[in-house]
Amino acid sequence: MEGNTQYTKRALPYIMALNKTKHTSHIQSVRRQMEDARQSVQSCLRWSHMEYCEYQFEQYVLFADLLTEGWPRVREQILYSPLFRGFWNNQWLIRDKADFLPFAMEMDARNISELVYMREEYLFLHSAHRLIEEDDFMRAYNQILKLL
Repeated sequence: MEGNTQYTKRALPYIMALNKTKHTSHIQSVRRQMEDARQSVQSCLRWSHMEYCEYQFEQYVLFADLLTEGWPRVREQILYSPLFRGFWNNQWLIRDKADFLPFAMEMDARNISELVYMREEYLFLHSAHRLIEEDDFMRAYNQILKLL
């Protein structure tokens, strides 16, 4: 019995440390990735936080408008859906990480012509007009639509 008490007393600091260790949820991890990617994109494009968010939101609204022309109730359902907004943000992150940032890291934003080129590519990459014509994106969107 005495041996167990000694073991418990010695193990207690380790047990307490484990209990204090913060477990990062998947959602927290994705949010951190989104924040990191957003900051990297802003740095590459020399955009403010506001410019980045405005462009993302403009494309979000435009995409909903393009999909739901003539259907105002469906438009509102999509625009105000947390599920769709999450989908939009996740897809944006995927494009930033996979398509834009590797390309942008090879560019020199101090060179005005390269900065202009990067911005044009970024605008095109996330354009609602382009996304509505992209098969993979629309397949993913249709999966989410079933859940709305």
